[in-house]
Amino acid sequence: MNTCKSLLYRKFALLSAVFVLLLGTSVARAQLAFYGGFSGGPVGGTGVSAAYGPVVGAYLQSGRFIAFSLGGDARGTFLSHSGFHYYTGAAGPRLAFRAPILPLRPYVEGLVGAANFNNGSGTSSSTKFNYQVIGGLDSTILPHLDWRVIEFAYSGVSGSPIDAKIFTTGIVLRLW
Repeated sequence: MNTCKSLLYRKFALLSAVFVLLLGTSVARAQLAFYGGFSGGPVGGTGVSAAYGPVVGAYLQSGRFIAFSLGGDARGTFLSHSGFHYYTGAAGPRLAFRAPILPLRPYVEGLVGAANFNNGSGTSSSTKFNYQVIGGLDSTILPHLDWRVIEFAYSGVSGSPIDAKIFTTGIVLRLW
C-alpha cells in the first residue's frame, strides 16, 4: 500500500513539474492587449428590438503552442436604447489561432460574470449571472495594432428570458 502511494506521489510530482515548466515558458512570452469597440444587436425578452454601445476589455494571451495560444479575457459591455440598458462584466478563457502567413487571428471565448439590465424606461434594474460565448476575427494593421474586423457574442442571463446577440467591431492595442 505504501509503495502505491509513493508511486502516485512521484507521478503527481512529475506532472506538476511539466505543467509548471510549460506555464513558465508560455507566461514568459505572454501578450497583454487592450481593446475597445462599438457593439450592437438584437436583444430578446425585452421591450426593445436592439441596443447599441461600447465594449471595452483586456486579454492576456500566452505564447504560441504550434498555431494556437491560450489566455484569458475580461470585458465590459454597455448596451442601451430607449431607456433600456444591458450592462455586463465577464471574464473567462480565450483560445486564439494564428495563421502562419496571413495577418489574421480568429479566436473563441467562454466568459461568465454578471449582467445588470432593465426592461425599459421607468422599470427597476436586476443583476444576475451572465454567460457569453464569443467568436471573432482580428486583423493586424501595424505591428502592435489590430482591427477587430468582426466579433459575435451570444450573451445570456440565468433565470431570465433576456439574451443578446451582439456584433462588435473595434481596435486592439497589443502591448508586447
